[in-house]
Order: sequence, then C-alpha cells, then structure tokens
Amino acid sequence: MSDPPLNIAYWASLYPVYTDYADEYEQAMNATRLVDRAERFWDWKGLNRSIPFETIAPVLKQLDRDDYITLEPQEAIETLSDHLLEEEVVESSSVVTSAFLLHLMASGPDQYSVTFPIYDRRVWNAYIYLWRIRGKGQQLYRQASQSSAQYAEFCHRFEQTCPDGVAREYERALFMFGGFVMKIPPKDAPTPIERIDEVINHQEEALNRMQNTRNNSLIDRSRILNVGQ
Repeated sequence: MSDPPLNIAYWASLYPVYTDYADEYEQAMNATRLVDRAERFWDWKGLNRSIPFETIAPVLKQLDRDDYITLEPQEAIETLSDHLLEEEVVESSSVVTSAFLLHLMASGPDQYSVTFPIYDRRVWNAYIYLWRIRGKGQQLYRQASQSSAQYAEFCHRFEQTCPDGVAREYERALFMFGGFVMKIPPKDAPTPIERIDEVINHQEEALNRMQNTRNNSLIDRSRILNVGQ
C-alpha cells in the first residue's frame, strides 16, 4: 500500500463541521435491505432530481448484490448501469448513481467498502488533483466523470492508498479536500490546477512557520490557555 496523498486526520476532522452526512450515513447503513438504505439517502443526496425513488424502488428490491460486488469495478458499474437502462429507470448510463448503489451493496454498518467507495464530484476532483490526472494549464472538472474506466481507476487508487481501518475517514477527507479546492476562485469556472498549487503551498508554508515558532500548527495553544490569567 502506498501512503495516502493527503493528511486524512486533518481533512476528515472538518467533515462533521460542514455536513450532517455522517449521522445520516450511519442511520441508513443500519438497514439490511438495499432499497431501505437507498431510500434514506435518495432525497438527501439529490438523486431524486433525476430519478424519482418510487420509480427505482421496485428494481432495487430485486437486485442481487452478489451479481455485482463480486465483479471488478469497471465490469460492475457497466453491468449495473446496463441493468438500470434495461429496466427503464434511467435514460442514460449514470456512473454516479450506479457507483452509489454499489457502495450501498458492498458496505455495512461496520464496514466501509474500499473496493466501491462513494464517488461524487468532490472526491473525483480530489483524486484528479492529488494524483495529477490533470496538471499545469488544466482545470478541475465541473462534475464527476461518467467513464466506467476512469471510475474503475479511481476505485483502484482508493483501495491501493487507503490505510487499514480508515476507509470511511479517507473518503471523508477526500470529500472535504475536493470541496475545498473546487471553491478556490475563479467562481464562475472550474479551478485551475496551478491556482490550487499556489493556495496549498501558501497554506503549507504558513503552517510550517507557525510550527517552527510556536510548536503548534493551527493555533497557538499557549496563548489561548493563558488568556484571562
């Protein structure tokens, strides 16, 4: 396993500050049936904008998880996407929707799948930047790739670099980092890779200076503890 390309503990620690997804996720994953898990997420994740849940629910009730999660990611995503098309619950292949269903199939209350991690535009753009899929002179994407091959490569990279026992935290760290870099100006277009480099380097330098002078990176705890004394 390679080292992860970002500070998992730091970025994952921001997750509960900006979203209540953690609680929603835990509650949904306690359900045993795929259809019940999906229903808990459908509106909250915005999947209802393209597929009404009542349309896909009968199909989810009939899906056999072993038909999919035993396959390699590319074959799994293509097989599931084709099935949803055949059942006429989607109008075109949707990698993000199918990837999310694969994650719900392969994970459980105490098991986060490293083979089928959650896949959305935030983690996708974190992956694009951290693994230098796009470099100088290029930009992040507006949305996650709909390529089954690129989805599979993301899954393999995630599994290869995820430290044991922290898959859920790793995904959340990628989610937070991806959201952060996507918000770097300009606001009306995908973020340029070089602009991300500049911001990240500036942050790293600021943290290093603070660490060297105060023995802390984010805040000067000695000053906080002495306030009022």
